[in-house]
Amino acid sequence: MLNKQGRGKIDWTDYTWNPISGCRHNCSYCYIKSMDDRFKSNIMEPAWHPERLKDIENKKLKSNDKIFVGSSGDMWGNWVDKGWIDEILEIADCYNQYIFQFLTKNPIKYSDYDFTGLDNCWFGTSEDGTWRTLENHKILSMHIPESLIKFVSFEPIISKPIISSFFYELNWIIIGADSNKGAEKPPKEWADFLISAARENNIPVFVKDNYGYPEAIKEFPKTTI
Repeated sequence: MLNKQGRGKIDWTDYTWNPISGCRHNCSYCYIKSMDDRFKSNIMEPAWHPERLKDIENKKLKSNDKIFVGSSGDMWGNWVDKGWIDEILEIADCYNQYIFQFLTKNPIKYSDYDFTGLDNCWFGTSEDGTWRTLENHKILSMHIPESLIKFVSFEPIISKPIISSFFYELNWIIIGADSNKGAEKPPKEWADFLISAARENNIPVFVKDNYGYPEAIKEFPKTTI
């Protein structure tokens, strides 16, 4: 189903939608993993939910509403069936009055698809400051057409971010912290570094409340749909 978002939730989107759920990245800070470990619910096991494909049709949404696809997993993981992804992209193509936001720790998977005509889709990747996500913004920029919106979610930042020249090809960045109870908050200076780099090239910045940043910054890319 489509879950309404807002303050106190994922406030850079309007709805979350999970036709594909589950993940095998096994990130120690993952809130879904924490729930799975606590309740032994097996929600981390990748699964396909075709009954949810009609959620977009059945829900009355406003034009330009943003839909984050895959908030409870990574639909671009190497373990995900290509046919599942194809069906979701077909729906995004049909409902081009809405914005579909995709986010993955495996941006190389984007190279397997042709996104021509999907101007209503935003393609993102995550960087957490660890070695395994270090070049994700470079991979993203190399495989998403210049005409489409590319973004990076620096959440949670668990070490000082490192950026390359490919950073300046982005259209948006999100900055956030580890939301798990008792997690150490990142230094203000790490956010300052990313914000300053973004400002150099007029890249919109969205800082999540969980970072504890002293200034409210909640910007979005300009869209043409």
